[in-house]
This record gives sequence, C-alpha cells and structure tokens, in this order.
Amino acid sequence: MTYHVTADYAHQNFDEIIQRASTEPEGIIIVKDNKSFVLIDRQELEALIETSELLDIPNLATDIAQARAEYQKGETLTMEDIFG
Repeated sequence: MTYHVTADYAHQNFDEIIQRASTEPEGIIIVKDNKSFVLIDRQELEALIETSELLDIPNLATDIAQARAEYQKGETLTMEDIFG
C-alpha cells in the first residue's frame, strides 16, 4: 500500500518522509491542491527508467521467449564457438 501525506505534513516531517521514501518501493505520494506528486528513491527511479527503455525495444519479449526455448532444447553456443 502506498503511503500518502499532505504537502504540509511532508514539509513539517521532511526527514521522516525522506527516510520512508528510501524504504517504500512505490514511493511516497505527496498531495497538494488536489495534485499528487511521488517521492521515490533514486535507485528505484533508475530501475523504472531502465525497465521502460527495455520495454521500448521492438520484439524483445519474443526474442527472450525464443532464447529461453533454444536454451531449454540445449541449442546453445560456447564462448569458443562464438570467439574461436
């Protein structure tokens, strides 16, 4: 469950909010004037960006499924096969 606070509460309890944001995977939702903002840990943000970039690669899911099927069938190459 995501932790929600008002902007005033976040302002008055900034150290607590920062600490909590570092442990909450979904971040902290801060609400002000009927607008919501999310405070998340930098590593979590970087992971989300990386995932988004991977999802933008055309046919990635198909390629992964094909690679898994080939691996399960034993259709693999050794480093020697690849690099000689």
